[in-house]
Amino acid sequence: MVRAHGFTLIEVLVALVVFAFGVLGLAAETAALTRLLARARRAAQVTAAASARLERLRAGACTARVDGTETLSRGSATLATLHWTWSDVADSTYRVRVVASPGSPAGLRARAETLGAVFACHQ
Repeated sequence: MVRAHGFTLIEVLVALVVFAFGVLGLAAETAALTRLLARARRAAQVTAAASARLERLRAGACTARVDGTETLSRGSATLATLHWTWSDVADSTYRVRVVASPGSPAGLRARAETLGAVFACHQ
């Protein structure tokens, strides 16, 4: 009795299908991770810009308190819009609130972030 060594055609085809599904899964996971990294990078840039705006507002808190808006862009894409508002807390004490509303690419759900500070001005 002669016994052939090797794989049958069906075994090879099944192995190729399993391998193809594995490669497709890896490609999908890589794409998802790339999107998450880009979203995290945008969020870090928006947070840094909002923090810098809050520092600039702090520098002039005792002399000029004007509500405003600033648009953050990278190239032609809008990263976020910053809105800040002032309110009186007490005598010579003021609160500023900075809201960063991300400029979302189509289909991306992003929520607004809020930074706030209270400044006491003693004149």
